[in-house]
Amino acid sequence: MIAKLERAGHLMSILHRTLRRSYDKKLKEFDLTPCQFEVLMILLGEDGLLLSELGRRVSRDGPTITGVIDRMEKKMLVKRKGDPRDRRVVRVVITPQGRNMEERLSTTKQQVLEKITKDLSTKEIAHLEAILVKMMRSVEESDLER
Repeated sequence: MIAKLERAGHLMSILHRTLRRSYDKKLKEFDLTPCQFEVLMILLGEDGLLLSELGRRVSRDGPTITGVIDRMEKKMLVKRKGDPRDRRVVRVVITPQGRNMEERLSTTKQQVLEKITKDLSTKEIAHLEAILVKMMRSVEESDLER
């Protein structure tokens, strides 16, 4: 059983690195990192998120997501907005320049996903999603227990 778990873990690492390289190549034309891409895709779906919530969604701690947003602001893709009801709250909104990238970014994401799932049936993709959700819950639960 341990050997199979080690093999699965190894395959997940390889898949992660392969996906990362694939996204890195595609995102160079946009001058984006995978994390910046992920932030834009989230904000395109749900603009004006709290900086802390955005960090949680991309699995980055406070200082890291702050740096990511700093760099994205310099590229004029996003901007920070204070909350008029609570000055301590910082929201991140997508700029028109960031929004103009939506179609090309969505196409890029679709191309990568199609590339890695081309040999999977719809049923296999649904099964994979269910397994990944279970694994993420286990990770999140074990993180909470610390």
